[in-house]
Amino acid sequence: MQHAIPFTEQITQWLASWPVTVVLMSHPQSPFALVRVAKAGRADVVLHLVDLPTWQRVAADFPATNFSNISQYFRSQGLVLIHLWEDVWFTKRPVVESRLLALLGISERIPARVTQVRRIDRPTTEAFLAHNHTQVVTLSKYKYGLFLPPRYYRILSSGYLQQEALPPDELLVAVATFSHPRTIVRSGQPYRSCELVRFANRLHTTVVGGLDKLLKAFEQDQQPDDIMTYADLDWSEGGSYQRLGFEAADDTPPQEFWLDTRSLIRHYPHRLPEGNTLDQSLVKVYNSGSRKYIKLLSK
Repeated sequence: MQHAIPFTEQITQWLASWPVTVVLMSHPQSPFALVRVAKAGRADVVLHLVDLPTWQRVAADFPATNFSNISQYFRSQGLVLIHLWEDVWFTKRPVVESRLLALLGISERIPARVTQVRRIDRPTTEAFLAHNHTQVVTLSKYKYGLFLPPRYYRILSSGYLQQEALPPDELLVAVATFSHPRTIVRSGQPYRSCELVRFANRLHTTVVGGLDKLLKAFEQDQQPDDIMTYADLDWSEGGSYQRLGFEAADDTPPQEFWLDTRSLIRHYPHRLPEGNTLDQSLVKVYNSGSRKYIKLLSK
């Protein structure tokens, strides 16, 4: 799929519209552009911009482990490193912009204490996650939302109010979904284990303490022995989970996908469209893997 403005240029043009400093960088293990973004009072963010034309040229000689090496190099310096693929930018640009701006401290901040938490239905969940999460919507057993009551709309900035058409009754500002409990044996003991499957804030919104509030509501309702989840290593090493009492368990290797360069849709190798063969429009791509986290609630 061809675009009028190249991927890297789109990123730099967009960043130029915000109060940040942008510096181009390089790394010996990467043929891709790296952009360091700085804003006073925040950790610098380094974007590793994986453009598809370059990837198609170098993929055969680019080990998937290079992504991990590049991550370790920059994160060891206290920098936030994000591997941003061109297809993710073009298919999920509003979500990517929102997440990047939040990392730079440019986001509407809402304290979780003024929100209300409750179970939500599947259509509400799927619509919210499709609009506010970078990954595909998956099935889940339990779905929780945080709602901002109208009496607290007064805390929202004028700029936010101008951009949002606020409903008269309440505003859904964050969602978390959880799996059906499974029995897991650890150290010879059975545990009732659930997975935190998805979490997302509303676009351009950060609910401060939101995930913690959603987790506590789920823990109180369902009484699991532990909750596990995965950090997407393209975006972070999961520091936010550690601050909420999760402990790192192990890493999973990079996940392989087949990307349709015409539609920019990613397919799992075992879920290619029916009748589709691996023609020239399908390109093998990877993520950086994930890190598993577990929060023990019952010793």
